[in-house]
Amino acid sequence: MEKVGGEKDRKILLSEDIIAKVESFRNQRTAGKEDLFFELCFCIMAANTSAELGIRMQKTLGKEPFLHYDQMDLRNALKMARYRFYNTRSAYIYNSRWIIDELPSIVNQMDPWEAREYLVNGVYGIGYKEASHFLRNVGVFDFAILDKHILKSLRSSFEVEIPKTLTGKKYLEIERKFIELSRSYGMQPGVLDLILWKEETGTVLK
Repeated sequence: MEKVGGEKDRKILLSEDIIAKVESFRNQRTAGKEDLFFELCFCIMAANTSAELGIRMQKTLGKEPFLHYDQMDLRNALKMARYRFYNTRSAYIYNSRWIIDELPSIVNQMDPWEAREYLVNGVYGIGYKEASHFLRNVGVFDFAILDKHILKSLRSSFEVEIPKTLTGKKYLEIERKFIELSRSYGMQPGVLDLILWKEETGTVLK
């Protein structure tokens, strides 16, 4: 894969693993409501930790605790699995189950920008980054997931000024620049995000 950066008319070659990941995300749009909520839980768990840890929690615990355990049992399951934020994240997940029935229509019928605002304003533990992450992972590529790796790439390769504290307002300001950048390369923001993430980490996860 050719490295992103340099001249604006430079071509970006999508590697096979990124093409496959994009297709797998698109396929998730038709997933059932419980699978969609399981992915939302992944994004809650990955916040301020890592995608690797979120994936490990999913593999270790499976769907059942996130969908059906009461809050204390979910807390204990996360603690036993050595998840650091077992108190707060178990509460976030337990108190967000009301959205399960709505998720298919949020993903497939709602305007993407309205869907993200709905998630940010209504779901515990979900900010702009987490909502964007969830929507990208279920096939909505309109947004940037501005985690530390993407911010590092924007700072070093594209000379975007990054503040020390990323408020909601600042997130949206930087995201607008990211969207402009993605359009200059003729691709959706969520796809460029994957490319930059791979360049910074050497992996393609979710």
